[in-house]
Amino acid sequence: MKVSLVSPYNVITASGVRTLSAVLKTAGFETRLVMLPPVGAKAGWGEAGVNVAYPPAVLDQVSDVVRDSDLIGISLSSNYFDNAIHITRHLRDATRAPIIWGGVHPTLRPEECLEHADLVCVGEGEDALLELVQDMASGGDGDGVRNIWRKRNGEIVRAPLRPLPTDLDAYPYPDYDLDAEYVLHEGTLQPMTRALLCEFLGHITYEKGASYRAIMSRTCRQRCAYCANSALGKLYGKEWRVRRRSVAHFIGELKQAVARFPEIQRIVIEDEFFLDDDGTIRDFCSAYKKEIGLPFVVTGMFPSLITEERIRLLVDAGMSRAGVGVQTGSDRVMQKVFQRPCTREQIVRVFGILNRFKDRFKPTYQYIVDNPWETEGDQLETLRQLLIIPKPYILEFFSLTLFPGTRLSERAIEEGIVTDEHSQVYHKDYHAPTSSYVNALYRLFQSQRAPRWAMRLLMSAPLRRLGWAGLPVAASQFFYALSLPGKAWKRARKGDWSWIREIPRRLGRRRKG
Repeated sequence: MKVSLVSPYNVITASGVRTLSAVLKTAGFETRLVMLPPVGAKAGWGEAGVNVAYPPAVLDQVSDVVRDSDLIGISLSSNYFDNAIHITRHLRDATRAPIIWGGVHPTLRPEECLEHADLVCVGEGEDALLELVQDMASGGDGDGVRNIWRKRNGEIVRAPLRPLPTDLDAYPYPDYDLDAEYVLHEGTLQPMTRALLCEFLGHITYEKGASYRAIMSRTCRQRCAYCANSALGKLYGKEWRVRRRSVAHFIGELKQAVARFPEIQRIVIEDEFFLDDDGTIRDFCSAYKKEIGLPFVVTGMFPSLITEERIRLLVDAGMSRAGVGVQTGSDRVMQKVFQRPCTREQIVRVFGILNRFKDRFKPTYQYIVDNPWETEGDQLETLRQLLIIPKPYILEFFSLTLFPGTRLSERAIEEGIVTDEHSQVYHKDYHAPTSSYVNALYRLFQSQRAPRWAMRLLMSAPLRRLGWAGLPVAASQFFYALSLPGKAWKRARKGDWSWIREIPRRLGRRRKG
């Protein structure tokens, strides 16, 4: 029994797909991994799916690789819906193997996905996929396997949900064997090599060098109105809660990864919800510092859970950066729109706590823009909050995307804000905010080029009313140009003249922004 697992995501870590492969391998089945990041994207970077069409030659190469498969699985979120359709249509003509879709989008839109796939996995897939493959290996078709939906005689057969697994230590570490793995790189599907893997792993953080992504826990305690957890929480009810691997199991994965790939220079912990258990934090920090010792990044910190003691423990263990979901500077938006249990006062307190560790740690503050329920006053509150963030910091802005099944998505459909999910949601790149004066101000804050007096001037009511989005862009170029002599002098004193070649490129990038 051979199973091919295809990932269209722009990063090749794809821990869910790799864990599925490891589960099947542990049970004695042969698997192959096919990583298809967007065509033309730099290794590790790229658009979030967004209506990507793979060249026919690439899809022919994929077909050749998976042709002898007995089952083909494709993982997808809403932004990769078109990618999955494109791959599926081509493979259906090239192979007789049934095609199963899994991931967040198939879980929330199984009926829609069954218009394209033969089978759909609703919910977490490790146990369901294993049972399906075992049944198929014995001559069955997986009929009756919980979580696996299908069509029979044109009618959808809805399988019941199996309980969520609580013992995450029962699953093996993600599959990084590389012996039967392929990756789309520079327009060609190539066997994954150690060098290629490390190149991809070198472009998933702001820092240089290979980073290993890992997940210690699943789900989130909060159910913010814009997040898929609010939709998944409705599906699972009280079962939808934070579940964690043991510290020993998590550290074991990191030890294995670092031993296998000594090129790894940092660990990225991608939990959606980190920090809520003091005992776990202490045990993790002690074990990590002793057995791993590399710098690490935490991508998901909830502001109200941040305390000085927790941050001190983590920084002492090697945490160099963390993502903090601020989302907005407006209490009204935070509580009435996003339904997120956090206040402006708590956020300001977090700024102070994290700044106390500025010599060893840099926070990344994340905000949501393009919110149709946000007023001009709400935007001003966010801008004023940005003025008081102490340096150093990194800012990230994400365009609000109304993912299917979330409370905000349902509200937007009811109010007529979303009339076509495919064009307004599935095709949207949440990394690309719309062009507006306020968003241009946000980008200027992001660049940290302008002094605060200039930011206050640009925030003034007369300039906001003009709405000239090019004005903050021009300001960014102006203050960048002012900074050049000092920077050039510092580098010239070191004998580095490469800055001359960088000026046109950097100015051009700001012009585009």
